[in-house]
Amino acid sequence: MSTVKTFKKGELLYKEGDKPVYLYLIQSGSVCLQVTRTKQTIELATVGGSQLIGEHVISGAPTNPHSAIATVETKAIELPYEAVKTLVDSSSQLQKLLTKGLSDKLKLIMRDFQSMKMERDNTPCPADQCAKIFGTVFHVAHSKGEPIKDKPGAVSVNWGLMRQYAQRVFLESPKRLQMAVNIFVKLGWAKFDMVKPEDDPEGPEEIGTVHFHDLPAIEQFFEFFQYYHFKGGKQELLKTDERVMNMTKALIELGAAEKMDRHNAVRIDYAKVVDKFKTALGLQLNNDHWTLLENKGLLVKRQSTDAGVVLQFDFKEFERTEKIWRVLREVERWNEKGSVDPNEPVEVKKAQKTGPCCPQCGHGYEGAPKFCAECGHKFTAAA
Repeated sequence: MSTVKTFKKGELLYKEGDKPVYLYLIQSGSVCLQVTRTKQTIELATVGGSQLIGEHVISGAPTNPHSAIATVETKAIELPYEAVKTLVDSSSQLQKLLTKGLSDKLKLIMRDFQSMKMERDNTPCPADQCAKIFGTVFHVAHSKGEPIKDKPGAVSVNWGLMRQYAQRVFLESPKRLQMAVNIFVKLGWAKFDMVKPEDDPEGPEEIGTVHFHDLPAIEQFFEFFQYYHFKGGKQELLKTDERVMNMTKALIELGAAEKMDRHNAVRIDYAKVVDKFKTALGLQLNNDHWTLLENKGLLVKRQSTDAGVVLQFDFKEFERTEKIWRVLREVERWNEKGSVDPNEPVEVKKAQKTGPCCPQCGHGYEGAPKFCAECGHKFTAAA
């Protein structure tokens, strides 16, 4: 006897390796089919409404070849395997042959598809695909979105249209597209409008519209990533460093109170910077910290004036780079966790090391070593 079940987000419908018990006909929501190999999760496909999963039992599979997990709240009709088997066995010989033929064909397709997936980089957001994923978000939103009045760089786009266009034109999977957009919702650069499904007014809410508040920031991110990833030799610029991020944020906070010149440069009294870094970050400034910034592509100049020493830097460049790093940090977390929760708070770790640090990797040290214990960098006599 079939029953309608509701699965919460993240709930298992069935697990890889377990004995098959049910087939499921998805009514609403979506389910991810995935396998686990060497502690790595490999996503095979995402299925939605009116699609059947668990059909491998028809071909006589003794165990589930993959796991099925609800990616959102999902309603599905649960069909007992024994009841389905009895129905198939009682059908005509032609129907049995057709059912078995279709089941065996699908089994071969899934096996080949799984082999292909396992040969590729199976991280949720592979480095070779990162620029494409976020470029897709930008270009689809820019092409299909409606500008928001009196908000330059802001657009609203229908989620169904965006997902369909990204899949058809850019061959981007709907799930990966949503994870990328979730990053911008988490950072406060976008917002979801949730609606009830038209075909199921009593069903769980789903995304109706996405409002992007800062499209230029999305464009800057994927342009930055594709340039340094494919250029080669600059991979360090694509890795985040919490210490450098905190330093950059502190400088931006100080620079926001200063007047920019025509070159977007601001000048800050050095004593203010020393005090800010000590009280807010617990850092005692030294030359190594400025070297860390330079290694990440940000230049700070120190100038002596009649009023004392001042720091000068390009405020707009620091703001732009800090935004890029925030997205990079969320991409790193996406690859670590396997998904992006837009409702999760943005956690920022504060560096607490107060002594000197390696200009190459940021590792702190004591005394006067010749080499960094973390990365092997050779210190100069001045360090």
